[in-house]
Amino acid sequence: MVRPERCAAVLDDVLIYEVLVRLPANGCGCFRRSWRAGITGASFVRRHLELSRTRPPSVLAVPREVDPLDDYATSTEISFHRLMLPPAPAPGTTETELIFEKAWPEGITRRIAPTHCDGLVAIATATDRVFVCNPATGEFVALPLGRHNAELQDRDLLVPPVALGFDRWRNCYVVGRYFYRAYGEKSFNNVTGEYSQDYDIGHEVFTIGAGSWELTQDPPHAVGILMPMCTRRAFYWHSDVPKPRLMRFSLQGRTFAVVSRPPVGRDHLSVHEMVDLDGKLCYVHAAAEASFHVWLADDRHDELQWSLHCRIDLHPDPNLIYYSRPVISDGGKMLFRAAGEYSYNHLFWCSVPNNTREKMVDLYTRPDGSKYVGQSQDLLQYVVPYFESLVSLTACNY
Repeated sequence: MVRPERCAAVLDDVLIYEVLVRLPANGCGCFRRSWRAGITGASFVRRHLELSRTRPPSVLAVPREVDPLDDYATSTEISFHRLMLPPAPAPGTTETELIFEKAWPEGITRRIAPTHCDGLVAIATATDRVFVCNPATGEFVALPLGRHNAELQDRDLLVPPVALGFDRWRNCYVVGRYFYRAYGEKSFNNVTGEYSQDYDIGHEVFTIGAGSWELTQDPPHAVGILMPMCTRRAFYWHSDVPKPRLMRFSLQGRTFAVVSRPPVGRDHLSVHEMVDLDGKLCYVHAAAEASFHVWLADDRHDELQWSLHCRIDLHPDPNLIYYSRPVISDGGKMLFRAAGEYSYNHLFWCSVPNNTREKMVDLYTRPDGSKYVGQSQDLLQYVVPYFESLVSLTACNY
């Protein structure tokens, strides 16, 4: 017969576990030392991550003051802010919460390209350097330098993006990046409607917690500068040479395959964006100057079947250049980032499928005219979807 005091102790442990696993990541370390061993275990980290995914979606902003005269200018610090968005519909105001800031004396380029997976954020820079951070736990590491990307020498305003995902077959988080061994100039054939280019491209992956980059199979075509889509199965890279297409890099087999993209034609001048949204592939096509078609496909099938999800129509203005990129989805609504005046500057909710837009949130300025972060006119707010996790960059605790 089990003694009553032993049952009470077991019950207390269960209650403590259920309380701790629901706390924010930065609150889990504020308890007695005897509990800390439990919250660093794989089962606790996985459960905490599962619960974090069920909470309302949030957005992480990484503000950077760029130098318009120097694409490779650096800063010795970087900060991560959670955007506390009003629930839709609500007035277009928001506030920011500083989650983590890091000094880096060696310098980080002011222009970056962040991407997110399970609370981790990979930061691509305007050099061959890549950083990975968990803002909730305060871990921040510089990955070893990969192979040199010759593309960096020939293009301005370029930040070659990286991919970040979880390889469930090897139980590890992986960063993927492409690099050009040789990068020649592009030329366009008006007759065929295709580009031609002399190039030699490679691809490599880095397992978080490992020591070096590993070469993989080379991509079958040149990789463009669009952000890749990263799902639980694969990385999807975009190519526009000789014509627009998608390439899937399988996390299981570490091989490439060309897959179908939405039926949006061959217009090289149209603006496209790619993102993974709730496990689905999302492809945004600029059908007109201020009109965007949003296509979705299920990543669980080898043959992608694209369907037109919604259409976003902005008010056309000849003085503005428009972009539109989905950030998160929440039920029947999608949070988009819209751009004008040559910079991303607003977030807005779009109700699907009736295509109604709700009031925009200005990413830079409060209603009273004050700035959220800094006062510089050259401030860029990089935003990614975000939820907290206890996933470690140095220990396999998942």
